[in-house]
Amino acid sequence: MTLANELGFTPRQRLLSLAAVIATAFGVGLSFGIGFPLTALTFEAWHQPKWIIGLAGSAPAIAVLLALPVLPRLVAKLGPVTAISIGCLAGATGFLTLYAFPSPWAWIVIRLLMSVGFALPWLAGETWINSVSAENTRGRVIAVYAIAFFLGFSLGPVTLQTLGLTGLWPFLAGAIGTGVACVPILLARHLAPEFCHDGSRNLLSALRLAPAAMAAAFIGGFAEISNISLIPNVALAAGLSQRDALLLLSVMTLGGIALQFPIGWLSDKVSRFAVTVVLALAFIALVLTLPLVLTTPVAARTIAFLLGGVILGFYTLGLAVVGERVGANDLAAANAAFLVMYQAGSILGPLSAGIAMTVTPVTGFVATMVGLMIVCILAVVFLERRDHRKAQSANRPV
Repeated sequence: MTLANELGFTPRQRLLSLAAVIATAFGVGLSFGIGFPLTALTFEAWHQPKWIIGLAGSAPAIAVLLALPVLPRLVAKLGPVTAISIGCLAGATGFLTLYAFPSPWAWIVIRLLMSVGFALPWLAGETWINSVSAENTRGRVIAVYAIAFFLGFSLGPVTLQTLGLTGLWPFLAGAIGTGVACVPILLARHLAPEFCHDGSRNLLSALRLAPAAMAAAFIGGFAEISNISLIPNVALAAGLSQRDALLLLSVMTLGGIALQFPIGWLSDKVSRFAVTVVLALAFIALVLTLPLVLTTPVAARTIAFLLGGVILGFYTLGLAVVGERVGANDLAAANAAFLVMYQAGSILGPLSAGIAMTVTPVTGFVATMVGLMIVCILAVVFLERRDHRKAQSANRPV
């Protein structure tokens, strides 16, 4: 039984509650989509060395990793509405502070603090969506949630192209987008689920609540961030123009948005574990095919479109499995562990692929992605079978 049922939500109230948190996800995604390229391109314009640009890019993931172990208790204490509102206002203030202090090291510190703030709506939003979703439509609801976030993220670079990188406007756009993101939550505050947190549940024990889902989170992190970060570089190394390389990334983003609902629908009809394995095999096949078609525009864009859908699908499926298998008291802690694994993958994937690409750009990227996916999917299968055996032992009559 979901929290929505326990609170006596009508179907209309549940729909409004879900719509509010999905709308907030769009605003938070827009903030991420503005913040990442704004920082990278501004540091480039300041002629900063590549390692400092890389440090600035990894600062959000580092901040989230450091903050998440203590956030479940904080979110449960504040409540989802207050936690999301504080996080959004912290992010909005951060954008304006970036404009006020145009210094590389100041920006790194500000981005760290902003990202701790952004972790609040991210964690609270995932817990909210899993709490209110009905089990028979959980995959589709989370798919729409992921689409909203990813759509907002994809509009960030478009916003910067329109407003430019200098002057107050890009920072004001980031601040307004982030601040307004909490409005739907405030309007639906009476439809917010109550979050619980078992104080004895630490990060390590939370990881054990749904091990296969945590492995899927790691897969989603390394697959998504590695491809979004490095596919343009792979395309350039294969001889494509900068325009075609960026177009390939845009097509991949479009695939991520377009294919999530079908993946979510499928996960509501059959085993989510089985769908995860199928996506992993599809990822391996698509990545192996990519170097063969990079110089053929239509084929390359088709592969990129499908790849975008697959890599975002791991996040959708993993989050749905957390909601399916974890009880209400542990949901915030489990979602925090899920995000920790996602961030760990988002750091390890691009780092290892980047090192391999210094030796051979295209082959190094492909080998790293395929190798990591094989190891991870073997881990998912092992963990799923172990959990299944434990469940059978627990149900065995004495």
